[in-house]
Amino acid sequence: MFPLLKFSEKQVEEYFSRVTPEMVRASLDKDRHDWFDLLNLVSEAAYPFMDEMREKARAAKLKYYGKTVSVYAPLYIGNTCVNSCKYCDFRIQHQGTVRRNLTMDEIRLEGEAIRAGGIDSLLIVAGEDPRVNTVEHLAEVGRMLKKMFSNLSLEVAPQTEEGYRELFKAGYEALTCFQETYDQELYKEMHPAGPKSNYENRLWTQLRAGRAGFRILGCAFLLGLGPWRREAASLAAHAIYLMKECYESKIQFAFPRFCRVDGGFVPPCEVDERDVDLMMLAFRIVFPQCCMTVSTREAPKFRDYIVQVAADNMSAGSRVTPGGYAVLEKEHAADVAQFTLTDRRAPADVYAAIKANGQEVVYKNWDNRI
Repeated sequence: MFPLLKFSEKQVEEYFSRVTPEMVRASLDKDRHDWFDLLNLVSEAAYPFMDEMREKARAAKLKYYGKTVSVYAPLYIGNTCVNSCKYCDFRIQHQGTVRRNLTMDEIRLEGEAIRAGGIDSLLIVAGEDPRVNTVEHLAEVGRMLKKMFSNLSLEVAPQTEEGYRELFKAGYEALTCFQETYDQELYKEMHPAGPKSNYENRLWTQLRAGRAGFRILGCAFLLGLGPWRREAASLAAHAIYLMKECYESKIQFAFPRFCRVDGGFVPPCEVDERDVDLMMLAFRIVFPQCCMTVSTREAPKFRDYIVQVAADNMSAGSRVTPGGYAVLEKEHAADVAQFTLTDRRAPADVYAAIKANGQEVVYKNWDNRI
């Protein structure tokens, strides 16, 4: 569980077992919600209320985000990694992955290809390799790409607070860090070696970034590693803590789910689409002002639906390997991704789907005023 939570795993599980339809109804009828309301709304007892939850979530999304969907793209600048995460194809022991770190010219080429598709919000992703992806290198990448994109986000190895200050100065304004699992024993099992095996260092990543000035702090766990309701309780507690400690920043939720593929990692606690749906509705209701992203791991039909009722942010035309947008095509090389994409639509097709639902595509949603 989230370490500052005053309840044990056993107590949280016992609470879930005691949730009744009346408790779900009481949470739905409230205007302001707390942590216990989140637990009620993700419980087994909440499934019969999903239609009502959709309407309440839709109203919350409309109130704070209107009929808009922000779009972005991830740019993988490197996939060398010194960690041993059992579930990741970028882990150091994995022999099937083609390793590569893009040059600055190649990063520019990738950025130009993404920008040509209309995207103006970019997420920089890299494997955790401290020999390559130093603060200095990431800052250089940021300064170059900031000339092309109005909004830059980071999903890289956790940095120090001072490191985040340097990266903020270089143009990055948002950060995403998946805790993977809040269960410390499970975390140790899944991350047996490498810098990422330090649970505490990863846990306080958003806190350090928030203190350094980052505008958006992205939080998530990997759906499938541990019991998802227990993880959701910890995610909510983590968010509440950050909202108090980093009140000038905005919290962003993501719900990345393991989708089983032949020969791939088999998640110990598989999560189905209905569970993801329930969880995203519950988080939108309880945290109406927070940002929410829907993963490309989900099917196009589900993604198009969930941005109408809960999520406000989605990627378009994603490639999850270094060089996936332009460099590999230029070299006629294979695309070896970090994980399996379910939504492979081109950006234009994603935009068309959003507009077909009566929503507006937001390509650019932030500008610094100097």
